Amino acid sequence: MTSKTFWTEYFEDAYRDAAKKRREVLDRGLLLIAHPIREELLTANTITVSRNVARLLAVRDADGTIWRVDDEATRGKLSAPNISAVRATLRDIFAFTRTAHSLLAADWKQDPKLCDTYHVALPEDPAKNQDAARRAGYRPHGTPGEDAGNCAQCGRLLVWDGSGRRVNDEWGEYLCYAPRRADARSAVHVLAAPHTAQPQN
Repeated sequence: MTSKTFWTEYFEDAYRDAAKKRREVLDRGLLLIAHPIREELLTANTITVSRNVARLLAVRDADGTIWRVDDEATRGKLSAPNISAVRATLRDIFAFTRTAHSLLAADWKQDPKLCDTYHVALPEDPAKNQDAARRAGYRPHGTPGEDAGNCAQCGRLLVWDGSGRRVNDEWGEYLCYAPRRADARSAVHVLAAPHTAQPQN
């Protein structure tokens, strides 16, 4: 007869896998949200959202607030279609986050005065980040599926994706989930220069 310990571990394995997938939904959702926002607000780096109504409340950059909902001064800086696209993604994200714990674990900052309001940093664009690496002379391009080198942040071996212009890891993941250096600034894999690439264990 199978022991309770077996079934407990069997359940916990699935629970850990689900938690990882939930984090992936959050991280990939932010990449999807960042795209329409930066089509019109190029310098955007942080957003404020309401969880209760899945609504974008504000957008900020390094200098301060550049868009706020129902604000006449910033009205029109974000088009209605892009606002709707962001809201649709927020609805999908919050459908996977029944409690605040998973949001807080993914570095969403809860507003101390409004418990349903969160401030969250937008991730960098993988294409922009990796294009900058190529301009610095790291690697101009590659053959899809070919080894590209190591991630400058986590050391994981990377391969060129189907476009031959960007890199992902062997599981096809652009996001950098492995333990990263303390000074890592990007949420996505960054191609290391050949002379700085770390050997894989």
